[in-house]
Amino acid sequence: MRRLLLLALPLAACAPELPPEQLAARRAEALMARAGHAGTTLLAPIAGLDTNGQPGVCGLIETRAGPVRAVVELATGAVRTGSPASQGVSRQDLGETRYCDDVARARWDRMKTADPVGLIARLGA
Repeated sequence: MRRLLLLALPLAACAPELPPEQLAARRAEALMARAGHAGTTLLAPIAGLDTNGQPGVCGLIETRAGPVRAVVELATGAVRTGSPASQGVSRQDLGETRYCDDVARARWDRMKTADPVGLIARLGA
């Protein structure tokens, strides 16, 4: 019993305090800052896993021209942003269907339940 307790203590010390969704949002904001969107906050972030199990985050950022959709691929660090809604540009898919549709969100929830540590490792946090 003593060995089990001693093994559990280091694991608990390594466990992050934030849930995977918040870690994903923070990582996405850091990647966005490196891509030239410093000081922006990702509004309404949604995290999901694509068909290959790669994590991504979708959300909005506020710009001077209005809100802009943003998608961040956490595995590669790729950041894609759309055009402000006020410009009336046709809405193309930036990756929302890859990371933020119902199927991708369900994959995220299953992974979070089955292996939260593995999911957090995929986030690169």
